[in-house]
Amino acid sequence: MSAPHLFVLAVDQRPWLTKALWGHTGTATPEQRAATTRAKHAVLDGLLAAVDAGVPRASAGLLVDDELGPGVAERARAAGVTVSMPLERAGLDVYEDAPADVPAHLAHHRPDLAKVLVRYHPDGDAEANALQRRRLAATARAARDAGSRFLFELIVPPAPHQQGPGYADDVRPGLVLRAMEEIAAEVPVDVWKLESLGPEPAYADAAALAATHDATCLLLGAGAGAEQVDEWLARAARHGFAGFAVGRSIWWDAVRALLAGETGHGPAVAAVADRYRRFVDAFVAAAPLAGTARPSR
Repeated sequence: MSAPHLFVLAVDQRPWLTKALWGHTGTATPEQRAATTRAKHAVLDGLLAAVDAGVPRASAGLLVDDELGPGVAERARAAGVTVSMPLERAGLDVYEDAPADVPAHLAHHRPDLAKVLVRYHPDGDAEANALQRRRLAATARAARDAGSRFLFELIVPPAPHQQGPGYADDVRPGLVLRAMEEIAAEVPVDVWKLESLGPEPAYADAAALAATHDATCLLLGAGAGAEQVDEWLARAARHGFAGFAVGRSIWWDAVRALLAGETGHGPAVAAVADRYRRFVDAFVAAAPLAGTARPSR
């Protein structure tokens, strides 16, 4: 049986966001944190506006941190959408938990999905890869002990000799599948969040591999333009993915304009809602699943 759709609006960016807005990856000042909090609440408002306009609440999700978006997860949970929260220390090549006390963090926030972002190349440093798998196995156990499902965002960066225009479509898909196999052998993953996989058969292969350990796949957006994301979503939907977890491609333009004073809260919320619904429509149109209504316009 096909998995139900899950359409996650991802707004857990931390160092990326402070770098994009203020040119640094350090600790946000109180004023900067107030601005990011305002922005992330606006993104949630956009998600909820899309739900009010017809996106099924059971399919809607939000991925958000409490560092630069305090209170957003609580509002999302109260609104009845799926809540995911990150557990990784952002920006590292080798995975580390953040905060250090993961069980206490999970007990406090109770996310539906505990998310990690991991950079992992199957031909990379073997000791570093093994260390990551050990750490992630412990984090996954903590997530499940807390009643959360484990969402694994897998990023496979190119090795120096693999850098070039053909990497994403010709090389990365095979590396992603190998990485999934290695990780799943030691880490209990419930949901994979994956980069675009190039040829359509690679999407089917990833979905089939995930199904062998009762997991599903979501597609990430990588900050790409809307037309490119539409194309990726159609491929993923046709070949067994359950949905998406897309962030900057949905909200960045609206957030930048809001915080620059170029637009108000209402137009920013509407822009987020429209782009989110566009991607939901693109996915559902390519491979509608029984029991998931297409959002009305």
